[in-house]
Amino acid sequence: MFQKIVALCLFALAVGAVVAQEEEKRGQPQILFVAEDDQGTVWANVGLTLQKTDEPYVPMVVGVQNNMKKNVTLTREKFWLTDLDGIVYQMPSIKEWRKNYGRITMDRRMVSTGGIPWEVWQRSRRYSPTNFFPDMRAQRGNTVIDTVSLRKGYGMVDLFYFDRPRNQFYEKPFFLTVHPKGWEEPIRMRLQLN
Repeated sequence: MFQKIVALCLFALAVGAVVAQEEEKRGQPQILFVAEDDQGTVWANVGLTLQKTDEPYVPMVVGVQNNMKKNVTLTREKFWLTDLDGIVYQMPSIKEWRKNYGRITMDRRMVSTGGIPWEVWQRSRRYSPTNFFPDMRAQRGNTVIDTVSLRKGYGMVDLFYFDRPRNQFYEKPFFLTVHPKGWEEPIRMRLQLN
């Protein structure tokens, strides 16, 4: 009996080490925020955001699912951050982002979609591909796709970059707002990084 307990403990430690290595590969810690209403659901994984404190842009994995009967359309202008003073921070243009940043290859290796059900959408063929910030070094997937239509039950997920909010961004709450064309009201999500 004692040998079984020791074997189970060793197995648990081995599994724990593998899980820890996988979490490390994915850029842990992962922090996921979710906001939803009758129109849809919005997810924000800010694990990468926490690791990029000195960059000119805020990276964030964002997922959106439409629950409305009608199609909705998402474009670059339909996502934005605001701080406690109400100042709006948009996504940069592709040209501006490439000029001032352009390190998406490394970011894509570090990013995680943990908690965003994109695999469920893929299996049910309800995944709408996007590519707001394409990696030009990649052989595939280097085309911009920054307009996406979501039918009922369809979802999308992508790595976004926003202009960096000023004034103690990592100490104070800020907000992610998503307002697809077709939703009557935006979904506004409160985010806190500390």
